[in-house]
Amino acid sequence: MTASEIVYDPASEAFADRALDVYRALRDREPLHWSPYRKSWVVSRYDDVRALAADHETFSSERTSISLGLLPQIQQMDPPRHDELRNLLWRAFTPNRVAALEPRVRELARGLVDGFARDGRCDLLHEFASQLPSLVIGELIGIPPERRRAFLGWTEALITANPGKSWDTNPFQEIYQEFAKLLELRRSERRDDLMSALIDIEVEGEQLSPEELLGFCFLLVVGGNDTTTNLIANAAVLLARHPDQRAELVADPSLIPEAVEEALRCEAPTQALPRLATRDVELHGTRIRAGEEVSLLWGSANHDERRFPDPDRFDVHRADKRHLALGHGIHFCMGAHLARLEGRVALEELLARMPHYALADEPRWQASPWARAYAAVPIRF
Repeated sequence: MTASEIVYDPASEAFADRALDVYRALRDREPLHWSPYRKSWVVSRYDDVRALAADHETFSSERTSISLGLLPQIQQMDPPRHDELRNLLWRAFTPNRVAALEPRVRELARGLVDGFARDGRCDLLHEFASQLPSLVIGELIGIPPERRRAFLGWTEALITANPGKSWDTNPFQEIYQEFAKLLELRRSERRDDLMSALIDIEVEGEQLSPEELLGFCFLLVVGGNDTTTNLIANAAVLLARHPDQRAELVADPSLIPEAVEEALRCEAPTQALPRLATRDVELHGTRIRAGEEVSLLWGSANHDERRFPDPDRFDVHRADKRHLALGHGIHFCMGAHLARLEGRVALEELLARMPHYALADEPRWQASPWARAYAAVPIRF
């Protein structure tokens, strides 16, 4: 594949099956590539992606094409407001708070497995991988149980949506309206949930505007569901295709965190995110002009042989775990601790109950401009 033949069109139906080949061609032949399909420059090598992600002054997250155009969200802000909000929100979303969720996460995971364990087969994506993070995030933020299925449906729509799409009926607006109602309820009736914690932080003198608070909650629902759903499903498929390594995990569950990291590297749930150049800059002999979009390909960077030996091989014993699946720099995923916890617990419970599961059919990737996501994961056991 020559540089002139490279077609980077991740929203197309054909792209997902050949993504690794396209990424390799980009890295080897055109590490800075203009995609007319995305109307964006594309950066694919590990060192370049990492460097650009760290340079938020030159490559801004504000006003990029992934914006939902509704309320401000922290991943689309730059300093100083980004740093102020991140430090504030971190107090309500600490590693200790996440670690305390493990017993409940495990209880939820076991309940989901109980629901299909006697059937002999299931769609692991829709019956387990997508359900667990939805339940966890719903409880964490305080979403009423009767509304969580609706939130899951909206999240799935967001995963597959073209960011530039014009909506006739707006699911984003519906979800914001739900949050607005919950916010008003929690102002008068505190509970042990994240919405109440965020409001209390506001009362303590470091105020979040209602728009910022609702924007963060929306990000948590969408990001928490999307990233973790794909992590669990992608990891389960990788283990089904590598039964020897799965057997090692069954024999020694302490290796499961290693498998989670390798699954994140091999099949990063988020494959790319856009940035906006704030000034003219040159990369690989080509000028990127101020105002042009630059897509950072996390998925390609994680398969860069300049960084990872034999990068397309799944290896739970891989020594170098410094992948970019959860981002880098000031926009490193705030929910990384929770995603890793849910991924680990999900695999522990799945392998404990059905250690010899197999793919019932070849899972099919769904087209998405940003995500590495299956349409379904049918398994038998």
